[in-house]
Amino acid sequence: MNKIIGCILFLLPFYVLQGQSESKPYVEFSFGRSIHGTGDTPGYHYGFSFGQEFSRKFYWQLGFEGTLNDSPDFLLFYELRDGERVDASLHTVTAGFQIVGGIKYNFVETSTQQLGLAILPLLRYQATSLSDINSVLFPGATGLPIPLRNSVRFSSGRTFSVGASLRLSYTVHMGNTYYLGMLGAVQWDTNGDSLPHFGLVFGKRF
Repeated sequence: MNKIIGCILFLLPFYVLQGQSESKPYVEFSFGRSIHGTGDTPGYHYGFSFGQEFSRKFYWQLGFEGTLNDSPDFLLFYELRDGERVDASLHTVTAGFQIVGGIKYNFVETSTQQLGLAILPLLRYQATSLSDINSVLFPGATGLPIPLRNSVRFSSGRTFSVGASLRLSYTVHMGNTYYLGMLGAVQWDTNGDSLPHFGLVFGKRF
C-alpha cells in the first residue's frame, strides 16, 4: 500500500501540469556530501535533473540521482603466529539509485539569483552490506588459530522503496545561461532510511 501511495504522489505533479504553458527549461547537476541515517554513515550524493517553469516562480522537476555511503564497521584486529598483524574489520557500504519528480517554488527570483524550496516524491532502489548482528568467536572457544566472525542479516540486502525529499537551494546566475549554487536537503522513505545531504549545484538555462 505504501508503494502504491508513493507512486501516485510521484506521478501526480505531471498529471496536474499536463497541458500547462511552459517556459524557461533548465538542466542541472548536483554533487555533495550525504549521511545515511540508518547508521549515520558518511558518503556522497549526486544527481542530474531537468525542469521547466509552468507558472510564475513555480517549476516542475524530474531527476535521476545516486548515493554512495561507506565506513569501517565492527573493528577486528589480530596477529598471526608469525607476528603479522591482520585487519579483519568489516567495511559497510550502502548505495542507491532513485528517480525524483515534483514541484519547486522560488521565494526569491531575480535576474541574478534564486532561492527556492522543492518537494520531490521519489522511487528508490538500495543495496547494503550492513548486518544486523555481528559476533566474534575467539581461538579459546573454537580451538582455531584465528578468530571467526558471525554476521547475521534479518532484513533484505536489496530494497525498493518510495519516499520524499525536501530541498532548499540558492543559486547565482553567471551570465544569461549558467548558474551556480548550494543545496541542502533531507529525505525519507518507506525503508526507514533518512538521508540528509548538502552540496553544490551547477546548471544551464535554455
